[in-house]
Amino acid sequence: MKSIKTLLVAGVILPAFLGASGDALAQGRLTEQEKGQRWNHESRSIIWESVYTKKPPRIDGKSDDLWRTAKPVTVIVREAIGGHHPTQVVLRALHTNDTFYLIAHWPDDTKSDMRDPYIWNNEKKDYERPSKPDDQFAVEFPMAGNFDISMLTLVKEYTADVWHWKAGRGNPIGWVDDKRHIISQKPIPHGKEYSMGGHGKVYVARIADEGRSSYYLKPKPAAFEGDLVNSFEHRQPSGSIADVRGKAVYDGKGWTLEMSRKFNTGNADDAVIDPRRDNICAIAVLNDELYWRHSVSTAITLRFVGGPADKTQALWNFDGGNEIPFGWKVAETRGRGKPARWEVISDNSAPSQPNAIAITVNENYGSTFNLLLAEGTKYKDLKVDVMVKAISGKEDQGGGPIWRAKDADNYYIARWNPLEDNFRVYFVKNGRRKQLGSAKVKTAPGIWHKIEIVHKANKIEAKFDGKKLIEFEDSTFNKPGMVGLWTKADAATAFDDFGVEEEKE
Repeated sequence: MKSIKTLLVAGVILPAFLGASGDALAQGRLTEQEKGQRWNHESRSIIWESVYTKKPPRIDGKSDDLWRTAKPVTVIVREAIGGHHPTQVVLRALHTNDTFYLIAHWPDDTKSDMRDPYIWNNEKKDYERPSKPDDQFAVEFPMAGNFDISMLTLVKEYTADVWHWKAGRGNPIGWVDDKRHIISQKPIPHGKEYSMGGHGKVYVARIADEGRSSYYLKPKPAAFEGDLVNSFEHRQPSGSIADVRGKAVYDGKGWTLEMSRKFNTGNADDAVIDPRRDNICAIAVLNDELYWRHSVSTAITLRFVGGPADKTQALWNFDGGNEIPFGWKVAETRGRGKPARWEVISDNSAPSQPNAIAITVNENYGSTFNLLLAEGTKYKDLKVDVMVKAISGKEDQGGGPIWRAKDADNYYIARWNPLEDNFRVYFVKNGRRKQLGSAKVKTAPGIWHKIEIVHKANKIEAKFDGKKLIEFEDSTFNKPGMVGLWTKADAATAFDDFGVEEEKE
């Protein structure tokens, strides 16, 4: 068990986002001026806006032109203990339909990009490994409990998702450690106990996410390899610990860091970032410092503008990772209990490379319809377009978009079928399909084609590869509904660049 005094003298601690709150550092330990500042509980609200982009930035640590579209916000970080030495960090954020991107720039007089390297001792003719910090940056998102930027709190318990960039470890190959911080006043698995100067105890657990990290400690060299040798080797990471990409470049005056992660990784040890609401977070910076000397921000409100947060338009290009986009759900009409498998796939022919979304396994037949619904979308009068490529199917091929969907049994559908050489529009009501319009289309499968729909009031126009082929009126569904993708029976189909835009009066 460690006391606060031991922590300060020994310099052991504390993981990022420590914070020097009044309930932590024992009331007599702060000066009157420091008490007055109470910097980590400042009332000023920091709003960090993320701007929607159709084209994702390249994660290479370089501030390219795309970042000029993002609104900068300056965040002050201060030493976690005492709140001294304020430093400005400039943040920008972008997002696609399923992925969050950030860029951070902060000053640093020294480049520290090796952690505890092996140093040659010429007298001993051997390597030693003294403690030497590397530069670090972290972002924290609450997952559960009552979030506080202070880890030494006697009144709050919480779990947070932490993205921890390390200049001397994951950075050389473009990865960020993904971990959790768990704070409790009761003993917890893997938790270290800290005594709060007679005021109570706090237990802190810092747990890496599941998987294999991007680096590992290599053995001390047996023979001379140079005066300074990196003590870490790099490798391809895997699992949940590898959810966050990150790369930073040092320019002689400071670091520029880019990071990215999907809104929803599907892993239980990750926070879900919901672009439809405000998300609370905080940042930390370690400039050639050990844990207890790091600097932290106050709480930051991350707010998304456009894309999934904008109810008037959206575009999914499926290039944000290998999972189905956040908010999408596999469904069936008249299913037989074994839904088709929808996956994000790599496709060098995709209109927006590198990925598309496709049905890869499909054992259905007959009147079963395979759906992928964008839950949470709500459009009535709209323009929808999507790129479609038929892959396979003995009974059926092709597919298309659905809109004004109430559920998996009620919606409009436009579909192209290369086996039948036609393009048609239907509605499906209570699971039963009725044809509304049809046009002859003879074109080859295996290449990309574009379907466009404009539905305003009760008037529907349907285009295939830029040509308006179908036009009619129908009032079966006159309320806003979901959008999504559709195939029939055993059709395996790829889709890309699925866009929807609300039609104004």
